[in-house]
Amino acid sequence: MASRLPLAGRRFLVTRPQAQAADFIALLEQQGASAVCIPTIEIVPPESWAPFDFVMRDLDDFDILILTSVNGVAAFFERLLENNQYYGVLTEMLIVAVGPKTAAAIEENHIHPDIIPADHRAEGIVAELLKHGVEGKKVLYPRAEIARPLIIEALQNAGAEVSAPVAYRTIMPEESKEDIRHLLDSGAIDAVCFSSSSTFANLYAMLGEDLKTLQGETKFFSIGPQTSETIRDHGFDVDLEPEQWTLDALVAAMVEYYAE
Repeated sequence: MASRLPLAGRRFLVTRPQAQAADFIALLEQQGASAVCIPTIEIVPPESWAPFDFVMRDLDDFDILILTSVNGVAAFFERLLENNQYYGVLTEMLIVAVGPKTAAAIEENHIHPDIIPADHRAEGIVAELLKHGVEGKKVLYPRAEIARPLIIEALQNAGAEVSAPVAYRTIMPEESKEDIRHLLDSGAIDAVCFSSSSTFANLYAMLGEDLKTLQGETKFFSIGPQTSETIRDHGFDVDLEPEQWTLDALVAAMVEYYAE
């Protein structure tokens, strides 16, 4: 019975892009919750593919490939095909996936990542690669336009040559602003779920200091420490962060949170 499900009667705002929210919403609904998806970020291509394609011409020169998101995986394999590159080149490279979702996206392209760090952040990737040794290695790191420079700087300092073309950008969908304002103002949402720093940063950019008033009793749930840091840096509390930084773990933590 739906009434016996642990999140029955709860309603959550999902801020992920619509195309990427379905799995998360399904997980919430399986636990009896209802979810409203109003994205605070939209994934778009780089302003030009030229820098990315320039690097891809010499793909067989690289020793290591780092992929840090499903969006980065999609962009990489799109340009691989666009540039008529041979998939076999990838079998000669050490392939790093930041976490299980990124790894699954890579495997959908029939390529298996060699490294999935236990710490699903840039810090985890750097720590694992430093164990392997990167001095003199050529590293390809397709990245988000707003990605932190940590991976680039740490690997360069360790003697690697890093190419980091922009694979995608995140922009703010202006049409979401008033919908979210109305939803929060109505007090009809138990919590807002943030799956990346930019999902919160864009919400704050949309609403500014009004967010403090509009939040009311609504909780803020975060996917992991980097997102939580962004929320706190803007002066807000994080009500829930799972021990593992995946959407499955977040839903499990939400079940436990409301059980208590």
